[in-house]
Amino acid sequence: MTVTSDAPAVSPEVPEEPSGSGAIDSGSTQPDPPGRGDKPVTHWTTHEILDALQSGDLSDWQAIVHALKRDPFGRTARQIEEVVGADELYGISTALQEILTRARDDLAEAERREAANEINLLFEASGLREAEFASRIGVSGNELSAYLAGSSDPSVAMLVRMRRVARRFGRTRPRG
Repeated sequence: MTVTSDAPAVSPEVPEEPSGSGAIDSGSTQPDPPGRGDKPVTHWTTHEILDALQSGDLSDWQAIVHALKRDPFGRTARQIEEVVGADELYGISTALQEILTRARDDLAEAERREAANEINLLFEASGLREAEFASRIGVSGNELSAYLAGSSDPSVAMLVRMRRVARRFGRTRPRG
């Protein structure tokens, strides 16, 4: 059973994404395999990705790795998981899994930093002291400190509560 559709993605593409199969001119006159051409990796079918991994050149591999790092939960990542799960790539399965794991870990860390930054902005916008802000959102001072430092992630409901407190007290604070 194929989990990932072989239909091309319809989302807009970032122009600097390598397309593989000729992205780096090696001076070769060998034509591109049928189907891949100069399409971005995110538009390749699962079969085209498998073919590129089995018989493609360095530019194909670089384009695939770039797509995995750019969107570690996207269509290409799902296709790689499917291909690796089929045990058709004997020597590179571990490497591809490691690239995907690292890309996902890097994304999670970036999201934690972004959440901590958002929480800090909400806290500052409220104009409240840390203990008062913590009390108004219903957490301990230690919990709020962990949110502000990015070492703990609040729930979505908690973020909504923080926004409400920041809006409510940010407006009533004396200006000037």
